Amino acid sequence: MNVKELRDLAVSALVLALAFGIALSGGFRAFQRPGVLAFVIVPALIAVSLGFIFHEMGHRLIARRFGYFAEYAMWPAGLAIALGFSLFGFVFAAPGAVMIQPKTAWGPGSTREIGLISLAGPATNIGLALVFLALESIDPALLFALGARINAWLAIFNLIPFGPLDGAKILRWNAGVWVLSIAVAGGLFAAQRFLF
Repeated sequence: MNVKELRDLAVSALVLALAFGIALSGGFRAFQRPGVLAFVIVPALIAVSLGFIFHEMGHRLIARRFGYFAEYAMWPAGLAIALGFSLFGFVFAAPGAVMIQPKTAWGPGSTREIGLISLAGPATNIGLALVFLALESIDPALLFALGARINAWLAIFNLIPFGPLDGAKILRWNAGVWVLSIAVAGGLFAAQRFLF
């Protein structure tokens, strides 16, 4: 990993953590209750950083296994959008993406390869949500609760079958895999809301 990629990941993770911290603290009201924001921001930083970085590294790892050049690059406008939406109590996150260059000059790889690369990110978030839910059931803690909620949300958001999001590429490759993925992510999000 080069210095630019490491910097882009770190900046993106910090801004996303702040956005989730603001949203989970009530949006605009977070600044009227700085104690709540301070209480939520550290667990949000850990949960978001793990979810976001593992998501992007999942894409990167699978892409490189298929022989692509893959590197994360942040999108500053997307980070600004995430912060802006967080003021209204929710996060619309488009912090950047793993940029993948084709293996050959003939263009992108197969639909299956692109689908599997796209699936790696949400699958990582689903796995992390399961881990955080298990930890929450053993030892209730804000960190585990936020970890489950944030990772389930990241999986659902990225599985939306629209535009450049992972869901569109997964659906194009295999509708059954997409339905199963969105059902599991949605089930995890619904389940964790009953636990806290």
